[in-house]
Amino acid sequence: MGIKPIPRKKFVKFLKSIGLKFIRSESSHDLYDYPESEKKLLRPVTVDTNYNDVVLLHIHTNLQTLGMSKKEFLEKLKGV
Repeated sequence: MGIKPIPRKKFVKFLKSIGLKFIRSESSHDLYDYPESEKKLLRPVTVDTNYNDVVLLHIHTNLQTLGMSKKEFLEKLKGV
């Protein structure tokens, strides 16, 4: 089973479940990162708020930013 577009709200729940926090909005994107006391990402994870679903391209680039495999993502997504 491959990755498919998922609802934005579910993706945000996934991000929060792995410890990321909302840090700010820039135009139509919400940015998430680890809290200051924990490790930092090279760049924040972005979620486009213009759409109800997170498209595959955004899922893949965000997984690269997180250093997470598709398999890990699908396993953690089941728990959300």
